[in-house]
Amino acid sequence: MITKCHTEAGRAANVMRSVRALMSVSFAAISMVTTTGCTQLATTWATMSGGDWIDAEFRLTRGPLLILVDDRDSQMSDSRAIGQVHKTLSDQFLEFKVNQNVLPYAELQRLQQSDRTYERLSIRQIGEKLGAEQIVYLRVEKFTLQSEPGAPLFKGEFVVRVKVLSTDRKNEVRLWPDEESGKRVSVTTRPISSDGEKTPGDVAKELAEKLAKEVAKIFYGHRELES
Repeated sequence: MITKCHTEAGRAANVMRSVRALMSVSFAAISMVTTTGCTQLATTWATMSGGDWIDAEFRLTRGPLLILVDDRDSQMSDSRAIGQVHKTLSDQFLEFKVNQNVLPYAELQRLQQSDRTYERLSIRQIGEKLGAEQIVYLRVEKFTLQSEPGAPLFKGEFVVRVKVLSTDRKNEVRLWPDEESGKRVSVTTRPISSDGEKTPGDVAKELAEKLAKEVAKIFYGHRELES
């Protein structure tokens, strides 16, 4: 009788051990699913909210800042686009607290018109003359309103090289990026018939605004898909 009881007790213990093992496996599986689900949820949320976070590539100082668009090859068919780049970039810097001391575009225009030596001045010297601490320099590589000359479509493209320079009197004034030519930034507009309501000036303005917003993102943290 005692032996039988011992046998039954042993069987019961084995069953309990099996139940505990099964519960452990089930708990681990549930935990894995939960963890995976959280990861997927986080990924989905990041996508819904604009993608992964991207830090600023360079932090500007808060001092007087000159925005200088250099179109030395006269590629910009609408000169007003330069002023639009300056305005939109200034507004973006203000909105995202990048720099609130951007020098007015009119000050640069006055210097260009009044200084006979302007064309011989270096970028650093231009900034120094205007009292800037740093310069966001945009060298125009391409500006076109049509993919091909004479095409019946507007399809704008605007390409610049961006640098940040100091006005300190030293040999190397480039602060960013490491590439001497600067960071390439390019934007385009969607194809649209030139027979429609949009004018060349409208397309030029759209290009200028899009480019300025892309350049601004270099200097503040933002979501990957943020417009």
